[in-house]
Amino acid sequence: MLAAWPRIALSNRSVGMRTPCLALAALLTSTALYAGSAHADPDSKTLKFAVMRNDSQIGTNTISVARNGQETTVQIVTHVEVKIAYVTVYRFDQTDTEQWSDGHLLAMNATTDDNGTVHRTNANCRDGKVVVEGDGQIRKLAADIIPVSLWNPVLLAQSVAFDPQDGAPVPVSVTDRGEENLVLQGHALHAHHYVLMTTFPQDLWYDENQRLVKVELKGSDGSTIRYQLD
Repeated sequence: MLAAWPRIALSNRSVGMRTPCLALAALLTSTALYAGSAHADPDSKTLKFAVMRNDSQIGTNTISVARNGQETTVQIVTHVEVKIAYVTVYRFDQTDTEQWSDGHLLAMNATTDDNGTVHRTNANCRDGKVVVEGDGQIRKLAADIIPVSLWNPVLLAQSVAFDPQDGAPVPVSVTDRGEENLVLQGHALHAHHYVLMTTFPQDLWYDENQRLVKVELKGSDGSTIRYQLD
């Protein structure tokens, strides 16, 4: 998906979450962050997030968005490493590149190493469909489908999207929790709170410029997983 974020948090489907301390992969795959949608202002930006489990940093997430006229290229790089007593018990690395034109997905390529299991997913717009090949399966999906990448708030208007890790379509539903005041990096911020449900729930906050500024969810072991601006 979060594209995303690794699946750090969640479902029985989470790879690498097979021990109580790791609920990571679902979050990491689905939570690709960025400060605007594929329709946003024509400029280039890079945002960096710290991936936190409770109060300890376990990884990083970097989102680079380059725009040239109607063309937008997004690259999302996520690295997570969980250690217990100085021993690495879980690793997650994902690089996801998306190409957009005038708000429409043209192509996506993602490579994921989920604790030693490698997944590759490619999507291309072809013959009125988005053709997605993931883990050896080919799916012909609707022309307007997009990946589960949270950098793009257009995701909130979708009823179905596809997982960047394996290409599988997933249902999408959203609950609007209204506006809230947050304190991020020592600064007060007005944001809109949503609960996004795909294969698991996660809380999202977007600022007034549709920038994703906070994500939070519960791990399968009860830990709190969040992405925060670094």
